[in-house]
Formats: sequence, C-alpha cells, structure tokens
Amino acid sequence: MAFKKESKRDQLLRLAAERSLTRIDESAAAALRKQLDPISDSTFRRTLRESGLPLSPLVEGVRQDNLEELERTLLQLLDELPKSRQAVITAKDHARMAERRAPQPHRQEAILWMTVWLENPPLFREWLVLRKAIAARPSPP
Repeated sequence: MAFKKESKRDQLLRLAAERSLTRIDESAAAALRKQLDPISDSTFRRTLRESGLPLSPLVEGVRQDNLEELERTLLQLLDELPKSRQAVITAKDHARMAERRAPQPHRQEAILWMTVWLENPPLFREWLVLRKAIAARPSPP
C-alpha cells in the first residue's frame, strides 16, 4: 500500500495544530519554515497564505493580487515600520520584473503605490485617499 506524501500545506497545518497556533507571527513563521525545509521563499509564503491561518503583517507581506489587497497590506505594514520597509522594496522589485515580462495597468498602479509608500510612509494613507478619489472621477468628454 503506497502512502501519499503529505503536502507542504498539510504539513504546515499539522505543525500549527500541534503548536496550537491561532496566528502566525514572525517567530512562529521562522520555526515552521525550519521544519518545512527544504521549501522556497515563494512556496513558503504561498503555503502560509493558503493555510487560512491569520498572519501578522510582516509574515503576510505585500499582497499584489489586486489593488484592494495591495491597499490592505500596505496600510497594515505602516504599523510595522521600519521592519516592513524591506518587504515593500522586495515586492516593488518583483512587480517591476513582472511588469517587464507582461505589462498590466494594475501592476503599474501597484508599483506607483509602493514607490510612494517607500518615499514617505507617514503620508501614504492620505496620498492613497487622494489617488483613489482622482481615479474615481469620471473622465472628461
């Protein structure tokens, strides 16, 4: 009888249950990562997100699935300054690489948002309100 290999997601859920984790913060993520090795950064982050367990902002990182997720995660990361700066830099770099391969209007806007976040985090929240208000206005005829 052949046994099916446990997926990384199932392993993560089992390990989280064994530790009675209800939320994954940085220290829990580091411990889980160590136990799940070998696992790539992207697979680990995707597995964490797919687990359904609540993640601290630094563990969740910058979500670029759509502008709503980008807004939510960038605003959460404002509370984690200065530790969150590197996560936003990395996300912006990834978005730029993806944009070169397959340009998308959503991604161009996401890169702008992350650039503004990095240039002046304390003003990002107010800038975003103005940016969204401008985008919501009807185009002139």
